[in-house]
Amino acid sequence: MLYCTVHPTVETTLRCNKCGRPMCTRCAVKTPVGYRCKECVRNQQQVFYNATPFDPLIQGLISLPLSAVAAALIGLLGLGLWGWLIAFWAGSAVGVFIADIAHRAVGKRRGRYSWLAVAAGIVLGALPAGLFVGFSIGWLIYIVMATSGAVGRLRFGGRIRL
Repeated sequence: MLYCTVHPTVETTLRCNKCGRPMCTRCAVKTPVGYRCKECVRNQQQVFYNATPFDPLIQGLISLPLSAVAAALIGLLGLGLWGWLIAFWAGSAVGVFIADIAHRAVGKRRGRYSWLAVAAGIVLGALPAGLFVGFSIGWLIYIVMATSGAVGRLRFGGRIRL
């Protein structure tokens, strides 16, 4: 009887179709070509990430001033219902724009955590603008929408072919 390599107390008959390692059903990942262990899937996904170690830092530093300017402008417009609607629509567009600029700044290289660096840059860049405009509802809507737009573009497979 075989035992899972990750969970040595679990009996199994299932093997990874790439490396042949015994694995239990909790460790198995269904792929189009069969079941694989999590390590083989992680190694296959690593091929798609080609960023250098400084790329997330560069992306975060680029998104800081862009977000500060956008948050100040949208925060000033964010008074009243129309301002909130402007912050809602413009915030997501600005987030996508910042993500595209940050992605181009590093030569269109992809990193596993590039989305996190850009999202942190957007939030940290918007904080001084919040002090300037007084932490309005429009400013808060901008942060949520810009961050979600950037994360959607960089992490969840938005098209970045511009």
